[in-house]
Amino acid sequence: MTHNRDAWMLKQVLEQPEVYDAILVSADGLVTAHSDGLDRDKADRIAAALSGVQSTSSQTAAFCRVTKDAWQQSLVQFKDGFVITIPAGDGAYLAVAASGSADIAQIGYRMHEVVGQLGGRMNAEPRQDTGNPA
Repeated sequence: MTHNRDAWMLKQVLEQPEVYDAILVSADGLVTAHSDGLDRDKADRIAAALSGVQSTSSQTAAFCRVTKDAWQQSLVQFKDGFVITIPAGDGAYLAVAASGSADIAQIGYRMHEVVGQLGGRMNAEPRQDTGNPA
């Protein structure tokens, strides 16, 4: 796993049955930590996609007649798998990939439990533009 400071968090989620991989990303799509099953290139692509999923979920909150900051979780289901994404602090998200036979309620519960143990320490500051304004 990358970024050992966060490895314990991913390890706890990865211990759930039928979980393939876990990734911690910032809201702007940067990888904070990822499981060993993902190489850095794949983790970067997944982080960017997950940032888009979360953003889309927040922006469609009005469809449920709630404010966009009411987003709590996204679940993407595939024929034989799931991706669950939850907030992991201000500007940080935890996502897990699991098999189609996984107990997603239990995995989601464990994800929230682990994030709760962090107590807001996973806040990710947005990237700052350091280039010349041209």
